[in-house]
Amino acid sequence: MTDWVPALASISGPRYLAFVAALEADIASGRVKPGMRLLPQRDMAQRLELSVGTISKAYAEAEQRGLISGEVGRGTFVQRRRPEQRSLGPSESTINLALNVPPYTGEDDVIASVLAEIVADGEMSNLLGYLPHQGLRRHREAMVMWLTSLGVTADADHLFITHGGQHALSIALGMVATSSDTVLTESYTYSGMLALSAQSGYRLHGVATDAHGLIPENLDRAFAETRARVLYCMPTLQTPTGSVMPLQRRQAIAEIVRRHDAYLLEDDAYGYLLSPPLAPVSRLIPERSFYIVSFAKCLAPGLRIAAMIAPEAFRDRSINALRATGWMAVPVMAEVVARLIHSGGLARQARLKRDKAAARDAIVRRILKAWLPAASAVPGFHIWLPLPAGRTLAALIAQAAQAGITLAPPGALRRMENESLGVRLCLGAPATEADLERALIEIRRILETAEAISFV
Repeated sequence: MTDWVPALASISGPRYLAFVAALEADIASGRVKPGMRLLPQRDMAQRLELSVGTISKAYAEAEQRGLISGEVGRGTFVQRRRPEQRSLGPSESTINLALNVPPYTGEDDVIASVLAEIVADGEMSNLLGYLPHQGLRRHREAMVMWLTSLGVTADADHLFITHGGQHALSIALGMVATSSDTVLTESYTYSGMLALSAQSGYRLHGVATDAHGLIPENLDRAFAETRARVLYCMPTLQTPTGSVMPLQRRQAIAEIVRRHDAYLLEDDAYGYLLSPPLAPVSRLIPERSFYIVSFAKCLAPGLRIAAMIAPEAFRDRSINALRATGWMAVPVMAEVVARLIHSGGLARQARLKRDKAAARDAIVRRILKAWLPAASAVPGFHIWLPLPAGRTLAALIAQAAQAGITLAPPGALRRMENESLGVRLCLGAPATEADLERALIEIRRILETAEAISFV
């Protein structure tokens, strides 16, 4: 059946809700199958003799309930039936606030639909051979289109598709630093950088930050004192602190990197959460910047696909580095990303993730308002909780664990003067907003009472 039309006569109430109720019933009975394409809204309105506005409202409600998924240029499709998400009871499981993942927005169904499309097109066999190390040109051109929406100007010749952002970071560091070299980072830094330091012997040196990210004067002094020639940073929604670097600060950081003849590794995993975007620091010094953007946080971590923009002088070395560390990123997954860029599906997922980020940010700020810094203009998937005076981080983590909540200490290189000790709360991992709210209420209870654990 290709032209499903609901039977609304026997269903009372507003017509748009009757439409959704009929769709739910037909999905439950098997009359409507996952992957079925619904009629365009105008055609459906004509068949049911309803207004286009009513049908538009019905489709929106059905999409909100996870029954259907609309893809620009492709149509509206019935989603695979998922077990109903429910809030976990206190004794059923732990709630993970340590894992920084994006909240669920139906990305598995979207990816499954594209994979089915690739198979139906007969394209799969063309993606299973040895292909260019840098990535197929059509994939790179699609990613250039996506980067344009983030305020990044690039061309396909200088874009390299990697096995995720961590792979790109490893490649870039390997080209501008050697074992025992000093690499500057924020004083609290990304755990992936700590892992690379342990693996390859880089000496990480923390630079003080404030609410707007790296402090320019401290960065300038760190370059001079350590003679480092590499800076790694996250200007947008830095992890773990969540700071967002304003444009003037980005300009200052770029000038300092240039003045010290250094290289910048810019991790822009969360840049898409800004609307409109802020120009990356890399855009100001492209000749000495490696710009890295992953599709993990805006789509799905398991794709293991990222894009790296490298300076012209490193093009040949970047290609060889890809060959040496994996030959090529998985072309099938790159094809999924490219098709979603062209169809508008990736942009839609990004919007849904932004909406989820805003909703969850509102929850944490409502519950922990008394302990949080001023609200950022950019809600993200993590937020920094400064440790109140008289509290110890180890005790907070232990008390949370006893309550079934997983927290993790931040990756701190060294604590700078005037920088508060704290913990990152990751808001995306809990299955439901009710689970998130329950965990945050428990953290509030811990903060409101005397520290209950001592270490002897």
